[in-house]
Amino acid sequence: MIRRDVPLFVHSDMSRGMIAAKRAGARIDPRAIQRSLIDFLAAQTEGGSNGLIFPAFNYEYGSRRVFDVEADPVQVGALPEWMRQQDETSRTRVPFFSVLSKRDLGLKTDGQINPFGDASAFQWLVDQDANLALFGAPLHTLTFIHYVEEMSGGPVYRYDKSFPGHVISGGLMTPCSFSMHVRPKDVHLDYDWPGIEADLRARGLLHFSDTAPGLQWLNARDLLEYWGNQIAADPFHLLDAPSRAFFTKATEGGRNRVRKEDFENV
Repeated sequence: MIRRDVPLFVHSDMSRGMIAAKRAGARIDPRAIQRSLIDFLAAQTEGGSNGLIFPAFNYEYGSRRVFDVEADPVQVGALPEWMRQQDETSRTRVPFFSVLSKRDLGLKTDGQINPFGDASAFQWLVDQDANLALFGAPLHTLTFIHYVEEMSGGPVYRYDKSFPGHVISGGLMTPCSFSMHVRPKDVHLDYDWPGIEADLRARGLLHFSDTAPGLQWLNARDLLEYWGNQIAADPFHLLDAPSRAFFTKATEGGRNRVRKEDFENV
């Protein structure tokens, strides 16, 4: 049974999520499918719809260097994009990795933004002991993995990169200083998602709903602690075999972090 007294951060695939909700006995109004699914998810937390948080990621900032909080569409699912269009929602002022909820999470950027840092929405989820839900979505959509990497000292197989630009909100444009760790250019880098999933299942960290196949969840604090310990013991713990082989050599066994100059013309 999913813990209901904490917020729920939901990665979703609307079509698969609808199947999961129907199997759980939820009534889906064909004239209001999105609202029906939100109601189903809201029933999974005592906070109701106020307890739901959605990724509202938009990746255009990398080329445009402008993030319009109110106008830029969500590019990671039809359900959060529908939520964005509702008047009662609040979206964080974070390029690339904004999140969406009915309540203001109180996150302050002050022009200095690291979407995976200790002032991020992901840190808020840990502070709130929130659950991370996969509503018809596969495990590889779990962006929380990048927050864990950052909290573990920054992944040795990625380097930090700055993306200065502007954020538009309430009709006002303000400058922002944005930086995050990124994958090296033109190099294979991927995670061992099948192995990660099997490990999380074996450890009892990845939970499955008995009544709604397709609804899975993890606890943010538990996942941070477990993955953090694994990365401390092996900095390549999360990587697939080709990535591990390449970056073991590139970082001298994890002793040195990769550098931007080695992969980009600067």
